[in-house]
Amino acid sequence: MLRSMTGYARVEKALRGVNAFVELKTVNSKYLNVDINIGDAFSELEMRASRFIKENLKRGTVRAKIDISLADSDDLLQPDYGIASSIFNSLKTIKDRFELAGEVSVDSMARFKEIFRSRPSEDLADKIWSVIEELLIEALDQLNADREREGQNLALAMSEYLNRLEAIANELLTSSEDMVLYYRDFLKKRIETIFEGQFDENRLEQEVALLAERADISEEIVRLHSHLKSFRGVMRTDKESGVQMDFIC
Repeated sequence: MLRSMTGYARVEKALRGVNAFVELKTVNSKYLNVDINIGDAFSELEMRASRFIKENLKRGTVRAKIDISLADSDDLLQPDYGIASSIFNSLKTIKDRFELAGEVSVDSMARFKEIFRSRPSEDLADKIWSVIEELLIEALDQLNADREREGQNLALAMSEYLNRLEAIANELLTSSEDMVLYYRDFLKKRIETIFEGQFDENRLEQEVALLAERADISEEIVRLHSHLKSFRGVMRTDKESGVQMDFIC
């Protein structure tokens, strides 16, 4: 069964406190290329999604859009203790250096947005991934179904082309045989006209035989029929067939 490399799928669900949608678009490409668009807060999940898609697709350019929102977004806000420590020490150094009044407080620290980063904890990331993985499975099923539908249409069109090629090949073979006979009669009449019937019949037959050998395309036609048969066989296989089709063509 042929499967087109062009397809589309979109799945949207709310599961386990995670609202998410996955959109997949694929176009033709000799190799597999995966491009994922996911929010910065969830960039750590990009590699998992890319690896999962590559395990399930073989060829084509895949553009995946993954959108995630949480029922409780507070779970995303995580302090960066390294940056917080650096800012705290810097503020304390400035205070001591210039003998400023007051202490370094939470209020003064909170003004630095760099201290907080929107990223999930390891446990939360695993929970989000379990939802994304479920959506990816469903989206890939949709995508493959869409590609199979288009593949069936392509198979019908290609079958018509193959039948036309086969008919043309047979016509060419018949025409080449008739052409030798036509050329023999034409050549004989011309020679008879020019030499008034005085010519070597054996020499004429030799020339006609040489022409027939040069005009013989039966081997090429047999090879073409073999290619057409192989192409039809590849179209019926359940395996990835694009590379084989390229080779036959």
